[in-house]
Amino acid sequence: MPASRDSVAAACERADCWLLYDAAMDQILFDGVSHRHPASLEPLRERTITLGGVSKNHRMIGWRVGWAVGPAEIMSDLAFATIYNTTVASGFGQIGAHAALTTEEDGVAEAVRDWRARRDLILDELAGLPVVAPDGGWSLLIEAAALGMDAPELSERLLEKGRIAATPMSAWGHEVAPRYVRFVYANEPLERLRGIGERVRAAL
Repeated sequence: MPASRDSVAAACERADCWLLYDAAMDQILFDGVSHRHPASLEPLRERTITLGGVSKNHRMIGWRVGWAVGPAEIMSDLAFATIYNTTVASGFGQIGAHAALTTEEDGVAEAVRDWRARRDLILDELAGLPVVAPDGGWSLLIEAAALGMDAPELSERLLEKGRIAATPMSAWGHEVAPRYVRFVYANEPLERLRGIGERVRAAL
């Protein structure tokens, strides 16, 4: 088991707590990176609650169809909490999610190729800048702190001088996240992404 997962398993065991696993983007992986579910690992098997949905892997944002899977002992409590905190997914949403999950031609592989191409282009354009290269997903981070500013300042500069909307990660945590801004390339064609390096450097 990789050291990071070993550390997570040890922390869960020490605290006697559950591990919430966000599987919303578990199929969006690049460069041959393989997916291994934490519940497939013995130390985490009885501690993992998996939260999944069709919003990201299947590009069905707004359909609001998801699921939770976990050990039997926690699922009744989870269902109880869900009933009183959410509404039932729409009928057409459930039908659409079923179709996405059961068809062989679900388009996920093609979408992953598109996202990887966008990531590669951005990484090439931003070569030499403090970028965190992602192994999957549809966004990447630039470290504002390494450029001598905080995330909100970098975000403002990118918008005003580079015409780039990049989200400051300030609300995503108290220690690490505020050092970064996020570029999202979920729906940006390559044509719109070309030249982003020049615009970022102009903003800097």
